[in-house]
Amino acid sequence: MMAYLLWRPAMLRWGTEGTEAVEPLPGDNLQPRPAFQSTRAISIDAPPERVWPWIVQMGIYRAGFYTHDRVERALFHARYVEGKHSATRIHPELQDLKVGDKVPYGAGVFATVSELEPNKHLVAGEQFILRPLPVDRTRFIIRYRGPGYLSAAVRGAGPDAPAVTRALAFALEKVPGAMLLARAVDLFIGDPLHHYMEVGVLRGVKQRAES
Repeated sequence: MMAYLLWRPAMLRWGTEGTEAVEPLPGDNLQPRPAFQSTRAISIDAPPERVWPWIVQMGIYRAGFYTHDRVERALFHARYVEGKHSATRIHPELQDLKVGDKVPYGAGVFATVSELEPNKHLVAGEQFILRPLPVDRTRFIIRYRGPGYLSAAVRGAGPDAPAVTRALAFALEKVPGAMLLARAVDLFIGDPLHHYMEVGVLRGVKQRAES
């Protein structure tokens, strides 16, 4: 446990440089006092216009998140536009995303698009930021800023969410001490799992945009 707590600060800012982990980003205002925050980043050898189409089509039942598909299928029974794996090409029919749309994250949970500026940033549950670098390169930054993974999932649960998700929502709202337990689960299980999956997103987008 001590080793994890010592490693956790580096985990929460994986790949960042300079002030990226702490500087204000679009969407920060939606959670002025977050219980959890992470910022991770990667450099991509492609301009933002080539990276953006991969980001805007993300989502379960859409293009996926380009990360560990087997984990997503095991946890959420995830399926994608190309079947059992995240997209390997740009899908024009998934490019028309706009503010107010809902991005499916799996298990009946959706994130509403609150901000969107093409080739620059998308805010939908998390903050996906693109910054141009010299020589047609891009800095891709992802920030999660919120109350925690379990409570965020409950807030984003749709009316047709699976029974497990609805039961979790009921417990967090009605059972004394459940929220405190959820924070502990987020800290010791949610954070490392989120790190594992999010680094996969960064690397997955990089691989696709550069190919």
